Amino acid sequence: MAGQRASTPTGEAADRLRPRTRARGTRLPSPRSGADAPLPTPTPAGRAAGRTRVTARTRTRTRRPNPGATLLAALGLPLIGAFADELLGSAPGGIFTMLTVLGTAAATWLATRAGWWWVFSAIAPVVLGCTAGAELLAHGDQYADTKALATGAAKWAVHAFPVMGLALGAAVVVVALRLVQDRRQLVQDRRQARAQEQKRSRRG
Repeated sequence: MAGQRASTPTGEAADRLRPRTRARGTRLPSPRSGADAPLPTPTPAGRAAGRTRVTARTRTRTRRPNPGATLLAALGLPLIGAFADELLGSAPGGIFTMLTVLGTAAATWLATRAGWWWVFSAIAPVVLGCTAGAELLAHGDQYADTKALATGAAKWAVHAFPVMGLALGAAVVVVALRLVQDRRQLVQDRRQARAQEQKRSRRG
């Protein structure tokens, strides 16, 4: 009995140290039949095109927004034009129209592509607000009652529509010019990249 008790822990220790065998019926993953396909080597033209795309995207994304100058052009110039016309004794007319168109065009040029939406959507409120504000500050006594104010608002809206149309047209023209400029810059970058690749290939 003593010999059996002494041998039992030793046998359990040997069983623990023995490596476990896999269960019957399990299959090991089969090795791959062929070697891995080599990765395609990029051509010089592909590398040049990739660098050109990265350069164009970087220039588009890294165009630094200038909200102060954009706001000054979109709002400041129309305000100056409206009050200048009032000081000259006329309702917002020639000077207001000219400065509004110039301000909208300048704001569109200064804004980023994401900021174009804000410039376009601000044309109508800016034109109507400048017209109404200048008229109320200059002739506030004429719009004391509600009827006179409603009549004046209708007149301001009618006078503001041509100015809004001209400002919108100027913004569209500036957007087209910006797109053409970006396209030309992209073509120029591609030509420069191809020329650099040709120089490197000749040296190599």
